[in-house]
Parts: sequence; structure tokens; C-alpha cells
Amino acid sequence: MPLIPSDGVDFLLKVNTGTADVPVWVTIGGQRGATLSMTAAMIDASNKMSGAWTTSVPGLLSWSIDADAVMLTDVSGLTVEEGRRHLLSAFHSRNLVHVRYVRKDGSKFQGYAAITDLSEEAPHDDVATYKIKLEGSGAPEEVNGTKQVETAIVIGTVTTAGNATFTVTAAGMTGSPKAISVAAALNDSAAVVAQKAREAMALDSAVAALFDIGGLGTAVVLTKKTAAANDTTLNIAIANGTCAGLTAAPTSTDTTPGVAPL
Repeated sequence: MPLIPSDGVDFLLKVNTGTADVPVWVTIGGQRGATLSMTAAMIDASNKMSGAWTTSVPGLLSWSIDADAVMLTDVSGLTVEEGRRHLLSAFHSRNLVHVRYVRKDGSKFQGYAAITDLSEEAPHDDVATYKIKLEGSGAPEEVNGTKQVETAIVIGTVTTAGNATFTVTAAGMTGSPKAISVAAALNDSAAVVAQKAREAMALDSAVAALFDIGGLGTAVVLTKKTAAANDTTLNIAIANGTCAGLTAAPTSTDTTPGVAPL
């Protein structure tokens, strides 16, 4: 699939007008642009072995957001939009502001920042605009969540041909628990059976709707398509079914617990 340029209108700057425990994310209504910058201070590590060149190493990290927006008010021109009003209040009270930068793919970057510049421009014959300069205070927060990963390992060699059974249990999956039959031929190794299981799961619409199916060798790996809270019921059980020779494995491993986005 060819890569195409991202549309800038889908990158939004939001401010939390609620609390840290109960956030209320409000989009800066008149936003026209936003620049997220992440920088590393360079530490001079020059020494007598550097010759004529400066040697530097990355030091402390920092982040900032610059944005500009149209000044929006009600018809009277007296009541400003909520996002800007919150920024003005935080600036005048010298409080940190909780901000979130949302990308087109839904991923987010957020953290607490100091408003170091909040300037307005009111030209005679054009709409009024304002600019915001936010300097990050401390490390940004991780808000994108973590996709859960579940791993089952096939053990054994098929001594009697038949169908091995891989049972997938998952919250929110249609037909859960879902028993998937995998044709196992005589002398199929664990790696061959695992590959057949991966192919069968990829063809099952219920499993494929929630998971990316992968793994190498004897591993059968399900990765949640989206980050969400950890599903403690998620499991891949392996049984011989009508074949023989495989080691029953009723419980799989929660390789990577899921974490819901903030």
C-alpha cells in the first residue's frame, strides 16, 4: 500500500479542563496549526582524543508545543471558547496546564506544560488570532496503551493423524470460546502444526476481527488489534482432538498484558 501525506486537519491540540482523575479533554476550538517538538540537550564530551572535532552526547530530554488559533467568541464577542478560556486562566494563575496532542492515527502525546507565551494578534481587516507556547514540565505521559499479546506453544509430534483442537477464549469475541479444528497429518512436527493453526486462525473471521495472528516455529501468537485493558480470560488451549501425539496445553501465556489508552 503506498504511503500518502497526512492531512494536517486531523492533528488536534486538546486541554484538560477537568482533573487528573476525571479528565475532560476540550479541543482548542480555533486551532490552525500545532508543532510538537522533542529535543535532547547536547553535552560536550570533547577530549584530547577528539582531534579537531567537537564530541557531544545526548543529555536531558525536553518537549514543547507551539500552536496558533483563531480567537472564537459568542455573537457578543465577550465569551471566549472554553479551551482558550482555560489557557488564559492557567497562564494568569501561573499553573501548569494538562495538554494532549492527538495524531491522525489516534495515538496521543500528553503531559503537563507551562504556558510561556500566550500572544494575541488583532489586525484591522482580518480575523483575530492567538499563539500558544507550551514548555513541557517533566516526562510526557504514556497514553497510547499497550496491545495485549497471548502466546501458546505447540509440543510433540503427531503419531495418529486427525484434527488438533485450538480453542480461543476472548472477551468480546463472537462465539467465544471458539474451537478451531486443525488438520494434523502423521509425523507433523510441532512447528508444522503451529503453522497450520496460525493459518486456520487467520481464516476465522471471529478471531481475525480482534487479533493479528503471528508467531514463529512452534509458537502461536495472538496480538490484540487495538490497545485495551488486559483481558484476563484470553487463552489459547491446545488439545489432541482426534489426533494423537501432541502435548495437551490447556493454558497459554499472557506474554504482554494489555493496557487501555488514557
